[in-house]
Amino acid sequence: MSSLGPNTILITGAAGFVGSYLLQELTHRYPKAKIHGTIRPKESKDNLKDITSKYELHELDITDAPSTYSLIEAIRPEYIFHLAAQSYVRTSWESPQETITTNMLGEINLLEAVRLLKTDKYNPIIVITCSSEEYGLVTKSQLPITEDTPLAPLSPYAVSKIGQDFLGFQYFKTYGLKTIRLRVFNHSGPKRPPAFGDSHTAHEIALIEAGLKEPVITYRDLTAVRDYSDVRDIVHAYALAAERCEAGDVYNVCSGIGTSIEQIYNTLLHLSTIKNIRLEADPAGPRPTDGGTIIGSNSKFTKITKWQQKRDFLTQTLPDILEFWRQQINV
Repeated sequence: MSSLGPNTILITGAAGFVGSYLLQELTHRYPKAKIHGTIRPKESKDNLKDITSKYELHELDITDAPSTYSLIEAIRPEYIFHLAAQSYVRTSWESPQETITTNMLGEINLLEAVRLLKTDKYNPIIVITCSSEEYGLVTKSQLPITEDTPLAPLSPYAVSKIGQDFLGFQYFKTYGLKTIRLRVFNHSGPKRPPAFGDSHTAHEIALIEAGLKEPVITYRDLTAVRDYSDVRDIVHAYALAAERCEAGDVYNVCSGIGTSIEQIYNTLLHLSTIKNIRLEADPAGPRPTDGGTIIGSNSKFTKITKWQQKRDFLTQTLPDILEFWRQQINV
């Protein structure tokens, strides 16, 4: 690795929502580095269409161990950002086997490839993106959530992220791999799939404004309070983690600010050009992970990285998401 940064970087899941932003962040941060990204076979590249910087994509099923090993052997990245995963909590209830297989077996294949290739001269930094879902719903006395807060997963997705988290720790302790584990709290931004709440609401509003939907939006729960950040700040945090965090350690990446679902709805409704949109409760009712307050402490991470957020979620991120959907619908 040069004094100016890594020579070679790999992002797994590069065509995903977060992966595409990380690809853009890293191509600007390390203009001389050779940057590689993996995508699933036949995966859409729509998230990458506006990225003009140079990078190389590789089709890879992360659950295929020989193919994963072959890619790592061929490019020998000095930084690895492992984002490839089944990332939908709802899907994990519907397909728990797929979620566990993709998230845990996929990471095992990556870590095993590095372990087998590791030498005195080759031992890359591996940033593993875990999740605040590992903590589950906490009590008020446990707020803000620190890295020492007990883990209490409430979905197969959360269990899979604990598995990724602890696999990273185990490979550090057992084999000396330079794994850095990030428990990342809610983050969003333009291009986020409409399966996620804030983006779904913005998408619905854009459809209503375009006259493609009745002025009614359903909700499951408005009381929940979550810790939101802008994805563009989060990917900057990932880069800083690779540069400055301690191998083998775990860090919360979050804003430290609580935002209620009701605030998100009200903000988006206020931004809409249609003023008669009605909110109606979804007959299906709340989900098991709805409700409660989840706010993290980022003090450990910010102390070592000096990371600072640049975007306010309510006044900058949400307007950007709504404008993104307006542009998509009016194309």
